[in-house]
Amino acid sequence: MDKKFVISLIGAPASGKGYIASSLVNELQTKYHMAANDIKDISVGEMIRREKKANTPLGQELAANMKEGGLAPDRIVNKMLLKALDEVNAKVLILDGYPRTVGQVKTFDKLMENYSSAVIFRDTPKELILERVKNRRICEKCGKAHDVGDGICTDCGGKLVMRKDDSVLPERLAEYEEMTKPAVIELKNEGKNFFWYEGTAEGEDIAESFLKANEKYLA
Repeated sequence: MDKKFVISLIGAPASGKGYIASSLVNELQTKYHMAANDIKDISVGEMIRREKKANTPLGQELAANMKEGGLAPDRIVNKMLLKALDEVNAKVLILDGYPRTVGQVKTFDKLMENYSSAVIFRDTPKELILERVKNRRICEKCGKAHDVGDGICTDCGGKLVMRKDDSVLPERLAEYEEMTKPAVIELKNEGKNFFWYEGTAEGEDIAESFLKANEKYLA
């Protein structure tokens, strides 16, 4: 690969972006024979939650600038992402939840001048999202999302709890319509390497078709 390949994964809150990201990782490892350290899944949401939980200076700044369940300011998110990209040596980078605003799209455009890139947009109806989130839980130890099941994370054994921002999901969805949908339209209208998928599409099917269409970036 001449350049790192960046996959931007965008969708509404609770639309299953993490599921698609894990499917992409699995497909890259099994079909394209990439090692685990060749792939990096960068979840903006998890980065924000981690910084806030650790109460770092950046986490304190985030807490001071975010309402409950709301989007973090572009300035802070861009700063976090630039830092993460500088530290990553992987061949394929999956940006889970970036860009989320028109302002972030402008930074994304500048960043992608140095990479090969593509955008995955999962278009999920609000009704389906609200139904899915009823049983969604997150591991308080490792941060991975799961169905509620028996309340124990199958990855690390941690306790599964409801995400705080799920309690304000209607507000988050309204903010998504106001802030993120325009960013999606901006990316599509720019003529990006843009891929649209229905919210009911299986993560494995999305990963398979998307990577097949972008094989030239994986050689």
